[in-house]
Amino acid sequence: MPQQNPAKYVAGAGDIETTYAYDGLGTMEDPFVVEFHEGDSENPMNWSSFRKWAITAIVTLSVFAVTFTSSAYSESSIELMQDLNMESEVFILGLSLFVLGFAIGPAIWGPL
Repeated sequence: MPQQNPAKYVAGAGDIETTYAYDGLGTMEDPFVVEFHEGDSENPMNWSSFRKWAITAIVTLSVFAVTFTSSAYSESSIELMQDLNMESEVFILGLSLFVLGFAIGPAIWGPL
């Protein structure tokens, strides 16, 4: 297919017609424009206050749980090393990997 504006391109006999669901071409000069329809239930602006607060509470509690887990692991260092018969280097490695994942994880998962 020739490199033309698909909106102006007329399909030939053997061509597959290209249609887009959104305005724009999806390029840097003419990006897709995605808009919600009036009253769309998927639009976050149309969600109920209860749903918005519930999502906020779930995310907040998840962050709290992860933060609490990291501090609980480090607080129990003496008991863990005694019960599992491990050296301090092994315990520090586990703690370091947890903190490293806590620091680098958002940079990796955020864009995804």
